[in-house]
Formats: sequence, C-alpha cells, structure tokens
Amino acid sequence: MKKISLLFCLIILQAGLLCGCRLPHKSSSQKPVEGENKSGLVKVQDDKKEEKKEEKEKEKEEPGKTEIVETEDTELSLLKKQINQNSCGAGVALFGYVDSEFTRTDLSFYLEFHHLTKEYPFLSEAACYMADGQELYAIVPPNEKGRVTVYPSDITENGEYADDKSHPLFEGKPGEALVLRCNFSEIYSNVLVSVTDGGGAIDFHPSISLMDGHLAELAGVYDFSVYEETPDERSVEIATEILLEYGEVRQGLENGMKLMYTGESEIINGGSCMLFVLGTDNGEQFVQEQLYGVCDNLIYIYDVFTDTWNAAY
Repeated sequence: MKKISLLFCLIILQAGLLCGCRLPHKSSSQKPVEGENKSGLVKVQDDKKEEKKEEKEKEKEEPGKTEIVETEDTELSLLKKQINQNSCGAGVALFGYVDSEFTRTDLSFYLEFHHLTKEYPFLSEAACYMADGQELYAIVPPNEKGRVTVYPSDITENGEYADDKSHPLFEGKPGEALVLRCNFSEIYSNVLVSVTDGGGAIDFHPSISLMDGHLAELAGVYDFSVYEETPDERSVEIATEILLEYGEVRQGLENGMKLMYTGESEIINGGSCMLFVLGTDNGEQFVQEQLYGVCDNLIYIYDVFTDTWNAAY
C-alpha cells in the first residue's frame, strides 16, 4: 500500500515538472522616462525647428527697421535728385532762430518737434556743427559723393568777407547732411560753407533775408525750407485777445501803452509764435518795452538779459 502511495506521488510530481509552473507577473516598479510616450519611445525636441522659428520671428521684426531706414534714405535721395534737377550744387533749408546757448541735447529736442524735421526725418540723424550764432540751417550735398565743409569767416573794414580755408571747422562724410548753427549778425555770416559734388564745389555764406525772414537767395543753392503760412487776420485777433487777458498787458494799456503785432513769428519751444510788442508811442517813434510771443493759447515773455523766452502761463 505504501509502495502504491509513493508511486502515485512520484507520478503527480513528474506531471508537474513536465507542464511547468508560471509565477504570477508583478508590475515593474520602474518609473517611465520623462518624455516617453505610450509605445515606450522617448521624444526628442527638435532644436533646429526652434531655431528656425526664432529666425523667422526675427525676420518679421527686421523688415520694420529696414523700412524706416529705407524711408529716410529715400527722402534724402529724392531731395538730392531735386537739387540736381534744379541744376544746383547744394540744398539749404532754414530752421529759424535758436538760442545761442543751445546744447546738443537742447538741439536734439528742438529738431524732434520742428516742422522741417517732420518733413525731412533724416535731419534728426544728420551731422551737427554748432558755431557761435543764433541761426540754424540744414545743408545737403547734391549726391552721395558730395561733401559739406565749414570754414570760419569774418568781415573786413571794407565790408568784404575774409574766409579762412586753412582751418576747416567741420568736414563732412560723403553724402552726409549737416545741421549748422551760425551767425550772430543779420548783416554778415561768420562761416563759409563749401559743398562739393565729387568734382567741383560751390561756396556760400548762409544768411536770412531782411526782406521776408526767409533764406537769403544764394546762387546755385536749392532752398528746401518749409515756410509756414502767414497768420490770417482772425489768428492775429485771437492772439491779441489772449494777450489782453494777461494782467501785465492790461495794466500797460491802462497806463497809455500800446500793443502791436509785429507781423513776424518765431519758433519757441517747437511752436511758431506770433510776436507782439508792448510799448509807448510819443508821436515821433514807438519805444518797445516788452516783447511777447503767442501760440497754442500760450504767452511767452522775452527776457533781454538772459536772451530767453519764458512762459507767462
């Protein structure tokens, strides 16, 4: 009986070995790799695609900058063509009168808001030379080879110019425009400007005409100034009414003084102001006591001691 039981156990054991045993499967405790997808493949970022994307974005930004530069270059190029079409050797524009104590910062601010710079934006980036004086000009050569050179000049006892070409004050680069401050006297210029076209040259003394306050006519020079229209009668009336509300003017009139519009204008703080004088009239002559500038509903008072305009209110 024992032999039969032992034999039966051996048969069962052998059957188990032949069939094999399978252990239950345990899930792996290993964490998935970051960036791994369901198939077990790891995603790799395409750096080249990112770089191309950044390059495209930069390309979108660059055309804007290029467009601004091209616009300014185009305006300068068109002006040079106009100079040549008029058979002139240089282009000159009058900004107007400025403070003789202007710094470069003051000048930059002045140019930013001036109507001539709005018409010709490249002037805000032009070269600048500030000689002694109160008149401001823009000078442009006729082509890309042309240069602008500024020399000191004086007047002799005989009323003739004495130019010193041995010591240039400013020498421009080819094709470069210049913003020039000069001239204390309204009678003569303290500089000589020479502009070449790559071959010949034209020399002139920039000045303001005493007839109309415009750029004095110069042979071979193209005037590209932007002259503002003369104020109409209604504008003068409005400016007069503004002054009549100012206490100092009202008191002066009560004391027998007179207020007169000079017919002139001046750029003050970037605005074109009509000029008025308050003074006494003794029948033989009018004696000016105070000079006022009016524009944009603002009153400016001229200080003869500091040679400056100060806002009244």
